[in-house]
Amino acid sequence: MILTKKKLIRLTGKSLAKLNKDIHERDGYTCIIPGCGRHVALEEKFHHEPCGNGSKEDRIEKGLLLCYGLHHKHRHDGPGSAVIQQLCEEYLRRIYPEVWQDE
Repeated sequence: MILTKKKLIRLTGKSLAKLNKDIHERDGYTCIIPGCGRHVALEEKFHHEPCGNGSKEDRIEKGLLLCYGLHHKHRHDGPGSAVIQQLCEEYLRRIYPEVWQDE
């Protein structure tokens, strides 16, 4: 059996800027963590889920907004990162169940 590596979608320039704007509009320019509601400026890039090298994809189904000061920072290296990861995945799974069913 030959396994093929999945090609990850990575965007640059105007395509990435459009995706960033689309995600901001979808998420209402606010952090998606329940009870947070902090504003996320368009200048702040969206968060990839799953995050980390080798798994990030520039797709609307894999991006969401986290406020940088609290949730984005803690998602990467803070206490509670597993809880934030779970909330991110649940959020995207509700919106895009067909994409997240195998995740």
